[in-house]
Amino acid sequence: MLRAYVLTVDSVDGARRSSIARELSSAALPWQFVEGYARGEPAIRELYSPMKNLLLSKRPLADVEVAVYAGHRKIWQKIAEGDCELGLVIEDDARIVDIQAFVRALADLQGANEKWDVVKFFDFKPKRVVSRLRIGATQLVGHKFIASGAVAYLLSRDAARKLLSRKRVYRAVDEDFSHPWEFGLRIWSASPNPIDEASNLLGGSLLAEDRDTLFRKKNLLRSLYGELLQARKQLYAAAYHRSLAE
Repeated sequence: MLRAYVLTVDSVDGARRSSIARELSSAALPWQFVEGYARGEPAIRELYSPMKNLLLSKRPLADVEVAVYAGHRKIWQKIAEGDCELGLVIEDDARIVDIQAFVRALADLQGANEKWDVVKFFDFKPKRVVSRLRIGATQLVGHKFIASGAVAYLLSRDAARKLLSRKRVYRAVDEDFSHPWEFGLRIWSASPNPIDEASNLLGGSLLAEDRDTLFRKKNLLRSLYGELLQARKQLYAAAYHRSLAE
């Protein structure tokens, strides 16, 4: 049994809400909107740890990225405390490109949730596939590094609780997904992705401008330190994929 939660900061009659409502109308599953956070809200400042970001992340976070993370956590809390074993998290700019594969994957995964903790339905510029798992008619893959993008993913109630165990955040939500060993999670991706991102059709990304501004302010020492963090990540990722194969 599962329920879908749509993260949005759009107005009640906004284009993003209307778009995702149309997308989900053919999926035949219960769903609801969850109001996200705006940059500058007190909850955002309390959630973000600048010190841990400096020590453990290759780049600083824009306020809007922390706001998005807080919105995902709000949904995880509902899943962790709810009566459904699984929860589907979808951002309001998601677009279902293969409804049959998507619905089939939801059915397959509900019957085998002991084999996975999180399954992503969208990947942005995925890396090389290094592991595979077939569940029913659904092909799951693991990439060398888990790809960016948290537009749509299925997770178990236990996975939601594990993700919430981190009380303060210092990376973007999808960047934390690429460190699954820190949470004790098995994260896979449906292949091919049945969901895409449609933000370019809905007024553009809500993250891009703030994030790009930070990228233009790159610090040389921070960039060099980021290379060390990336090398460390490679070592952990290799061990993580060996554990998936066992």
